[in-house]
Amino acid sequence: MSLALFRWSVVLLLCLFTSAAFAGEGRSRKNKAKAPKLVSLAGGHQLHRDTATAYQRMALDAAKHGIVLTVTSGYRSPHEQRWLYEQYRQGSGNKAARPGQSKHQLGIAVDLIVGKRDSKRYRWLTANACRFGFRRTVRSEPWHWEYHPRSTFPPVAGFNCLGRKTRPPEPPAPVASQDPS
Repeated sequence: MSLALFRWSVVLLLCLFTSAAFAGEGRSRKNKAKAPKLVSLAGGHQLHRDTATAYQRMALDAAKHGIVLTVTSGYRSPHEQRWLYEQYRQGSGNKAARPGQSKHQLGIAVDLIVGKRDSKRYRWLTANACRFGFRRTVRSEPWHWEYHPRSTFPPVAGFNCLGRKTRPPEPPAPVASQDPS
């Protein structure tokens, strides 16, 4: 065996052992699941921070139109979701998703007081929620809204979320100018 071939064999073996050692270290570490970044809303309910920010923007806009949005449910722990699902299965609770299947466990679903489907609050939500990244995802639950900003598209200018034309904004009132004389 020539000296050059011997050197290359040693270098190759060192590279293999070194990369195997580093790869082994990477596998031995357990990936920690990140806890959802939750924030509390007025009233004590929690939402994922991005969902909470969008919800607060939506609630402020609704208030400008005389609509008060009230949260009845936000984030649910796995334990709470399991309990709700068991109550539903036993016939003594409201409809609830299986644990692990509810968007409430991610903090991106919010249940709101909406009233009937012809209420002013519900009509405002259906016409405007998409502007803030929210949409209804459960047909039988008009109170259940989820935050999906990447797949909920805002309406085209001059239209609402239902595709209906909106009134153009009022032009500002002219300001009286003072005569310099």
